[in-house]
Amino acid sequence: MKDKNKVNHLPTQKVADTLIHLYRGEMQRVNTWRNRLDATPHWAILLVTGVISWTFSSPERSSSLILIAIPFVLAFLILEADRYQMHEIWRSRLRLIEENFFARALDQDSSLPQKEWTKILAQDLKVPKHKISFLQAVGIRLRRIYIWVFLAIFLSWIFKVSVHPYNTDQVEVLLKRAQIGVFSGEIIFVSILLFTIILMGLMFFETKKRKKKIKKKKLEIPEEEPGYNWRRENNHEEEKRE
Repeated sequence: MKDKNKVNHLPTQKVADTLIHLYRGEMQRVNTWRNRLDATPHWAILLVTGVISWTFSSPERSSSLILIAIPFVLAFLILEADRYQMHEIWRSRLRLIEENFFARALDQDSSLPQKEWTKILAQDLKVPKHKISFLQAVGIRLRRIYIWVFLAIFLSWIFKVSVHPYNTDQVEVLLKRAQIGVFSGEIIFVSILLFTIILMGLMFFETKKRKKKIKKKKLEIPEEEPGYNWRRENNHEEEKRE
């Protein structure tokens, strides 16, 4: 019995020409949003580097100045997560076309990953939807770069508290230097610890669905993030009905 996926024919020439132009347009969108994604981490790193350098340039400057960078970096993270959601819309369409149209055109004996891929693509063009949630996007961008930016801020702050205006390892002195206004050093340390735990939680729990498939003797690039199951949902529903 023939594989049901193999009985699907390639689209007509007119549809194929349309798909090629669509692919080019989606590729342009991906590149545009990729450039936007690259900009925000550069801003965040530049800001943090400048703040840390300026704070360490004088022993008299308060260590709390380093913590000012936190809300700004958090704002960059939120902005980038929103951009990442948009980026994944266009990139997921590219993968849908690549694995069902271009791959099949090059190897017509291969099976189609999605039998109704043209209908899925048409529906997504009519009603675009985010492929990942906002929290997933935040977790992904944290894992990629922002968790390291926040850790750089926290470690620099701890080092500043320890060495300026003179080196010390006494807990009482460290807590006194960490005090900010009416907030004691204990509150500041606990707040930073809780904030770090929250970031780690977002990073791990919102990206736990990430598929890591590495076959023996073969290096396979896995689907990078959650949000790609929409391309196969119809097949799953058909399998359940069968």
